[in-house]
Amino acid sequence: MRALRIAASLIALLWAQPQKAEKHIRRGEELMQAEDFSNALGEYETALQYNPMSAEAYVNAAYCAWRLRQNRKAVEYFERAERLSANLTPRLTVAYADALQRTGRPARARPLIERLLTQLRPSDPLYSSLTITLQHLKNAEKYMEKPLKVDIRNLGGSINSTAPDYAPVISADESVLLFTSRRSGSTGGKIASDGLPYEDVYIAEKRPDGSWSTPRNIGSPLNTPVHDACIALSADGQTLFLFNSDNGGDIFVSRLSGTKWSPPRNMGSPINSKYWEPSVCLSADERTLFFVSDRPGGRGGRDIYMCRRLPNGKWSPPINLGPPINTPYDEDGPFFHPDGKTLFYSSNGPNSMGGFDIFRSELQPDSSWSTPINLGYPINTPGDEIYFVLSASGLHGYYASEREDSYGEKDIYLVDFSTLRTEDKPIAEKAEEDIEVSSEPVTVSFRPNLTLVTGIIYDAETKAPLEATITIIDNVKGDTVAVLSSNAATGKYLISLPAGRNYGIAVTAENYAFHSENFIVDASQGYREVKKDIGLEKYRSGAVIVLRNIFFDFDKATLRPESKAELERLYQILIENPKMRIRISGHTDSVGSDEYNQRLSESRAKAVYEYLIKRGIPPERLAYMGYGESRPIDTNDTEEGRQNNRRVEVEIL
Repeated sequence: MRALRIAASLIALLWAQPQKAEKHIRRGEELMQAEDFSNALGEYETALQYNPMSAEAYVNAAYCAWRLRQNRKAVEYFERAERLSANLTPRLTVAYADALQRTGRPARARPLIERLLTQLRPSDPLYSSLTITLQHLKNAEKYMEKPLKVDIRNLGGSINSTAPDYAPVISADESVLLFTSRRSGSTGGKIASDGLPYEDVYIAEKRPDGSWSTPRNIGSPLNTPVHDACIALSADGQTLFLFNSDNGGDIFVSRLSGTKWSPPRNMGSPINSKYWEPSVCLSADERTLFFVSDRPGGRGGRDIYMCRRLPNGKWSPPINLGPPINTPYDEDGPFFHPDGKTLFYSSNGPNSMGGFDIFRSELQPDSSWSTPINLGYPINTPGDEIYFVLSASGLHGYYASEREDSYGEKDIYLVDFSTLRTEDKPIAEKAEEDIEVSSEPVTVSFRPNLTLVTGIIYDAETKAPLEATITIIDNVKGDTVAVLSSNAATGKYLISLPAGRNYGIAVTAENYAFHSENFIVDASQGYREVKKDIGLEKYRSGAVIVLRNIFFDFDKATLRPESKAELERLYQILIENPKMRIRISGHTDSVGSDEYNQRLSESRAKAVYEYLIKRGIPPERLAYMGYGESRPIDTNDTEEGRQNNRRVEVEIL
């Protein structure tokens, strides 16, 4: 009798278990209808505890996990549903294939899409998108067959958290890193509808040993009680761009003044519109702006646009970059390298591996863009790679990615290009109407050709840092290349000088004598960094200005055309200071006889004197003198030292 009671209890229990599972399944369906996928997943997982043979619970749990970007769990549940012979709808099949693709298994995902395509008519709206999905899967298989030998490292727990961390931006010299995070402790303490804190911007500085400081919340006025995300940083780290979802999604800008960021200002028209503008970047010379918008009139989806800074400081009407950059799909996350010609961006068009991939294209002399190159695997994966930035040296890239060693959903990674080892030649992607991709791997080898100049500008007497204006001139063309500023609190400055020009650099501050530097950046010299601290002298008797952008023909006192910008700057100082009197002095190195050097130095000083006389400066305000080799400021044992000694100076009398 007791055995019968136990058997009856077991039967009742077994009968009750599916009923309890069904209750949780129905509750999960209600939550899915409300798009509360997190709680819906919990209901389905509870249902599976009561009935581990429920194909319906596995299928729905898999879909919820996929919507929550928990792709490994989604694949696990889809596989169990398959073993239970679950019937997958087209929507669920696409989700299954996408989860497989995002977990690095495109070869397993491809048959699912191929089988689904045979079940659809070409007129079906899903057919064309699945055709592109199939191409993505084929691309992924080919790229993953021959991965690039490049080192990709998680920045670690000192930067990343268990929450999503993404959208890293850096200064060109990698001295500062800003990024967006959903970690706890956000400004205002609010929780968004997805169960995570609102976005905030965090900042970390590079330590002398190369490690990053512990990130800190950048605080007010950049962070507010709502979502705040950084999307771009100028090369010198002084201008920050942020995104705000107001007005359909707009770009805001803030400027670092000393140690404080200004309140973010809406960039307004023509950059922002009533449509979605999610990302932006500024060229190192701050004269070109690239941004993304889904406004009408584009190629389709999100497109990259470009604006030029006008003489009045405003931005020109936007120009759509067009093909081959923009496609009928989405382009996002532009980054224009400090070399002044290389654009990195992300696209989910036919040539990606699925989701967004990072591409590279170069601006050509005729203002067209080269055929974009996919950076390849493992930099790109079947998931989304977006908001990629690269140091001026070209050695270190930063971006957010979802990988197996992530601390949270998204982490920030460093791509160390110095470890890249490949003999493979680069391949260009095919045009969009012919979207086959070569099985050869691409090479991402990229070595920029530029000079990066950094340092501190300070008062020569007190050593206090100064906010100064830095004007960069193309000496040959006479054009102003850029006008930048040093930081008022630290005196720090950063300028990027792309190769192939003779640059004159003038540093000016109110009540201070200007300082000039000359950089001839050879087209074949590659990347180099120059550290140059600059002390400015106040206007006073005895103050000396070295005119480093005065050029003469060899062995002559004939002023070259490249000297004009520097001479005009000296002329303007004399106009602005009508009581100022100066002595122009010429100096040489020790090569040649004393008599020869004396004569040459005096002739060159006289050439500057005569230029100013012709411009209308009264002769009584001017004097000139030649000193030959008698007053060196550097060694004569090296070419660089001799070059420094060959100079024209102005002494304020």
